[in-house]
Amino acid sequence: MKPELAAAAILLLSVHPAFAQAPICIPPEEPFVPADDAAFGEYADLVAEDFERYFSEVRPYIACLDAARQDAFARAQEISAQHEAFWKRADEMGLTEEVAPDADPE
Repeated sequence: MKPELAAAAILLLSVHPAFAQAPICIPPEEPFVPADDAAFGEYADLVAEDFERYFSEVRPYIACLDAARQDAFARAQEISAQHEAFWKRADEMGLTEEVAPDADPE
């Protein structure tokens, strides 16, 4: 990982606790395929290696995205439980009408 990306990741993780839950998924660099035949012929072996590198890196990237998706769903469930507890408490305190988003402000 590049030092700049590592520093940015550490900063994000220290700023907000919700960011600490989801992994940071960085897609692999896509292979470059020369358009002209001369360059294609000259660099075909390097391009072939680059494709192999890409496919070996894309699998962990997709796994990271899957983990981030699962983390997002888990966090949404936690927030949903907090939302439910908020409305229950507001109702118990008689504040439901006052805090309802669609309540008339007057």
